[in-house]
Amino acid sequence: MLKQLIPKILILLFFFLPVLSFSQANKEIDSLKLLLKNSKTDTFQVNTLNKIAYRYSTSDSTNTFSYANQAAEKAKLLKFKPGLAGSLDVKGNFFLYKTNPLKALPYFQESLILWTELKDENQQGLTYRNIGQAYLLMQQYANAIAALDKAEKIFLKTKNQKGLSATYHALGLMYNEKGEKDIAIDFMVKSLKIQEANKDKDIAGTLNNLGKLHMDIKNYPEAIRYYNLCIDNASKNNDYRNIGISQINLTNVYVNQLDYPRALEYLEKAKANFEKSNFKRGVVVCYNNLGAINIRLERYEEAIPHLKKALEISQENQSKQGVALVQQNIGYAYTLLKKYPEALNWLVDAEKTAVQFGADEYTFGEIYNHRAMLDSGMGNFQGAFNYRSKYVAINDKTLNERVTRQVAETQTKYEVEKKELRISLLNKADSIKSLKISNQQLALLDADLQITQDSLELRTKNEIILQNRLDSTQKEEKIRTLDNEKRIQLLVLKNQELALTRRNQTIIGISILAILLLLSGFLFYRQRVARQEQQSQMVLAEQQEKATIAIIEAEEKERKRIASDLHDGVGQLMTAAWMNLQALDESMKEAQSPTYPMFNKTLELVKESCNEVRQVSHNMMPNALLRKGLVNAVREFISQLNTGKLSIHLATEELKNPLPSHVETILYRVIQESVNNVVKHAQASALDISINQDTTGIDVLIEDNGKGFDPSITRPTDGIGLQNISSRIQYLKGTVEWDSAPGRGTLVAIHIPFNA
Repeated sequence: MLKQLIPKILILLFFFLPVLSFSQANKEIDSLKLLLKNSKTDTFQVNTLNKIAYRYSTSDSTNTFSYANQAAEKAKLLKFKPGLAGSLDVKGNFFLYKTNPLKALPYFQESLILWTELKDENQQGLTYRNIGQAYLLMQQYANAIAALDKAEKIFLKTKNQKGLSATYHALGLMYNEKGEKDIAIDFMVKSLKIQEANKDKDIAGTLNNLGKLHMDIKNYPEAIRYYNLCIDNASKNNDYRNIGISQINLTNVYVNQLDYPRALEYLEKAKANFEKSNFKRGVVVCYNNLGAINIRLERYEEAIPHLKKALEISQENQSKQGVALVQQNIGYAYTLLKKYPEALNWLVDAEKTAVQFGADEYTFGEIYNHRAMLDSGMGNFQGAFNYRSKYVAINDKTLNERVTRQVAETQTKYEVEKKELRISLLNKADSIKSLKISNQQLALLDADLQITQDSLELRTKNEIILQNRLDSTQKEEKIRTLDNEKRIQLLVLKNQELALTRRNQTIIGISILAILLLLSGFLFYRQRVARQEQQSQMVLAEQQEKATIAIIEAEEKERKRIASDLHDGVGQLMTAAWMNLQALDESMKEAQSPTYPMFNKTLELVKESCNEVRQVSHNMMPNALLRKGLVNAVREFISQLNTGKLSIHLATEELKNPLPSHVETILYRVIQESVNNVVKHAQASALDISINQDTTGIDVLIEDNGKGFDPSITRPTDGIGLQNISSRIQYLKGTVEWDSAPGRGTLVAIHIPFNA
């Protein structure tokens, strides 16, 4: 039970290197934007745009794509391949950070082609390493090892120590995934030595991973040593988050050694450090594991409050990660207490949560296993058999996948060994050839001896030739004397020419100075005109912004007025008409009037009209938006679409701060219009909507797998279209980006800052 959430933290440590803090990242972004504003060369602008996009890639999806796309467009115009390759790397890194390797890989492969054409070996190495990490996330180990081996060779050749360290780290992760722990440790130690030599700030991740590897092979003293080294390193920088993660890992060691008191001690320390660093997910892990340890100690009543506290924090932050596991742990505790009705409620909720938010197979396995135990305890043996069968099916599937992967790896090893055997046979053939060459060399030595004897005879003849050359040298000396006299005359002529050249240079210098003065005056005039034009543009932009705000506010007021008129005016009249017609229905039916069928159809039409008026009024100003807020209004809106052809998934996380009503209204309209565009035009089968809130503002991502379009060709005209969406987002001082291409679907990325 205790290992249910601790491994999740360790997996995150293995796959991600530390990133910049928000404040540090924002300082760097501000500095880069200042450089961009003052830069004069176009290629420098492209590189700066890519750097800004990379800094945004871990926090702001809209700005990531906005700056990367700007860099790509400029690079294409300039035919600047390094800039274009850099923009592709940024997009690949964005999806790699989001653990979406299928989308990251095409960007890296396209980037690698450009870096290879440019013969930039360092960038080729970095791209091969990124490709290796993508294949690692996809569990395609043979492809990952091939890419990382190429990266290693390049970095050894170019002496890139940081790149080499990161590559060894990735190879360590690879062999850990393959179960070859000793090889994984060797690569991690190589990475650590390079980091220590270069005082690398990312050393904490390597120390933690070495601790995890030693724990896996049950070398607990070494595991504890590495985790304590990580704590010492993080303490120097007041890095409470990494201190807490190492303490969680130490908890895992002591649990494996059945030393529960020390495990509980380190869990409390980890919880305190996570609270200092405001790492809510870590606090949730601590409370869940406190509950799990108490279950192991058969202190079930003490376990339940810890588990409920973990659930409460998750729900406060609107985070569904690990919620199903916590719910099933609570259900399991109630099962052990034989409080079966409470246990049933919690396990049913856990299964619903797991289905709704797509939990992994491990979570479903735990739910099915504990539900089987509960049904058995309640005497529902058929239910227990059904859930036990589901649990066994998941275990069998996991085992089959592991066996299939091991068979593929064995086949790869066999192919490698076969190649090495062929090379060995070729080497033996080369040895036979070497013997033949040696015999030939002996024959050549005999020939050399004959040549040496001939050389002695030639040396005698050469001495005679040298005497003749001495006579000719004396004659050449006389000729040189005559040449020197001619050179003196030429130098006199050159001095005269030099004086003439200097006078001409003086005249040219004065002329250039005059031209520069004229040019300076002209530039000063142009600058003054440009400043006046800029002021005019600013005034015009301010007027346009005010006009846009007025139009949007007027449109919302008009929507509210029409919705109110429809509901209170036309809606009431239609309802009254329907009720009056309904009163006549029984009498006409009893009288068997010949006009009754037509009357009945009229009654149904009036009823449908009442419903239509109510629906139109609700769409123009939904009650859910006024009562429950943005997220629930969007959820209610998409539930009303009711189309079997389009699967819509809404994901929200950490939307804990209330939004101003005008921000909620405009965001609701934009999401509503974007979803309607997908339904009408995209021909999509899946639509993902995510609404998240961080320290900078609100991020909304709307992604479909439809036919897509070319944003550079499409130009929205009047009405509620792309231009209207842009105007509404600009009103909130936010940004919106469309990333799409024909046949590749569409991604709409929206970011609204808190000062909107």
